[in-house]
Amino acid sequence: MDALAVMLLRLFSRTPLPFNHWLGRQLGRLVWWLDGRERRVALANLAFCFPGRDPRWRRRTARAALMAMGEALLEAPRVWRMTPAALRARLDNPERLDEILAVYGEGRGLVIAAPHLGSWEYVGALIATGTAMTNMFRPPKYPRVGRYIRQARARAGFALAPTDAGGVRQLSKALARGGCVGILPDQEPASGSGVFAPFFGRQAYTMMLLPRLVRKRRTPVFFVFAERLPGGRYRLHCRRGGAALYDRDVATACAAMNAEVEALIRLRLDSYNWNYKRFLAQPDGADIYHKDIS
Repeated sequence: MDALAVMLLRLFSRTPLPFNHWLGRQLGRLVWWLDGRERRVALANLAFCFPGRDPRWRRRTARAALMAMGEALLEAPRVWRMTPAALRARLDNPERLDEILAVYGEGRGLVIAAPHLGSWEYVGALIATGTAMTNMFRPPKYPRVGRYIRQARARAGFALAPTDAGGVRQLSKALARGGCVGILPDQEPASGSGVFAPFFGRQAYTMMLLPRLVRKRRTPVFFVFAERLPGGRYRLHCRRGGAALYDRDVATACAAMNAEVEALIRLRLDSYNWNYKRFLAQPDGADIYHKDIS
């Protein structure tokens, strides 16, 4: 399986990006049709966050979200292989990239918070063309796949930090040097590393890492989402973090972070990773993923 996965990654690093997107959508349709874990989790999340919406709307949104995840899976190896010029040539609104890079050029460091929405791999690779980018990386269970991804991301301009205390120190040092750090702000953290904060009207266990990294130096933060367009092109959507993100009260800061992430997701609800168990931890211990979802 390890060798086959690497072979497929190498194959899709060379196929045309619009083909990868098309095939990814077909993969998402297949996952929906198989009616397995991914479909059930997506429907559970949407029912939890949008209980008043029509079940048919939730099914349409969940199906589209699985198709978007298929696109994300197959576009990644192609994105990692693109040159900086090729990455920039696919951007529909380069002025948004210029805005981000202008803030980076101030030398105060920069955090790019890219949720699992649209093409987060394109966001990272694109911004790495003009910054010294450091991201956290948790190797997958297949060692050869992990080595391939590590090497591919390194070629794309990423420095990779482990997902442990040493990695957090690496991120902090990168920001102190005026570098750029990429974070996926919607990942559920390990126990003891987060607080509960509102997200789509529900309580979600939310990472404290980002607010703690930026509070002392008031490091600029951009919340960024790359929307896929026809023909393998992208459009950036950006929101700059406000004052509440730097609040000394970590719950206030985490609520502000979730609000920024939610605002981006609401631009394209059908492109979010709803098949991730974002609400696995609940304050009352409830498990929303074992309910019967229509």
